[in-house]
Amino acid sequence: MFLLFGLFLLVASVIVVPLLLVGLVLRLAIGLALLPLRIVGFTIKLAIGLVLGLVALVLAGTVLLIPLLPVIALVFAIWLIVRLTRRHPAAQLAAD
Repeated sequence: MFLLFGLFLLVASVIVVPLLLVGLVLRLAIGLALLPLRIVGFTIKLAIGLVLGLVALVLAGTVLLIPLLPVIALVFAIWLIVRLTRRHPAAQLAAD
């Protein structure tokens, strides 16, 4: 009985081991053939993630600046008044 079981294992290993090797070689070949597509997919995902992150950062900055708009308008008005009341250096040279 043990001899029959050993013979069965021997025959089974002669059939199974080459099939496992063929499966391994096919899996490696397909993986190697699809590797450029995986790299392109990763690059596209990375680019989309960076663009969306940048857009989110700009939107977040805009949302944070909305409460500061009155202060910015006031500072701009003061700067404009000071600039309009000050004489330009070239105009001072022409007046002299």
